[in-house]
Amino acid sequence: MAQSGETYLVRCPSCGSSNRVPGSMAGKTGKCGSCHADLPALYAEPLELGEASFDEFLTGYQGPVLAEFWAPW
Repeated sequence: MAQSGETYLVRCPSCGSSNRVPGSMAGKTGKCGSCHADLPALYAEPLELGEASFDEFLTGYQGPVLAEFWAPW
């Protein structure tokens, strides 16, 4: 989990401005400080998704995604 004092820069998809977001806001959306457009939720730690939740997450998330897949075979 992100430390409470950490901050991250999230780029606004509408205007390109960098927005400083506290680590305590992980998983929550926000508003751009410049144009007030919606910012994607910040995930500073890996998020484990299952078969049922993977497509739903990708459909609703507008930020970049790095996926790692594993199979028992």
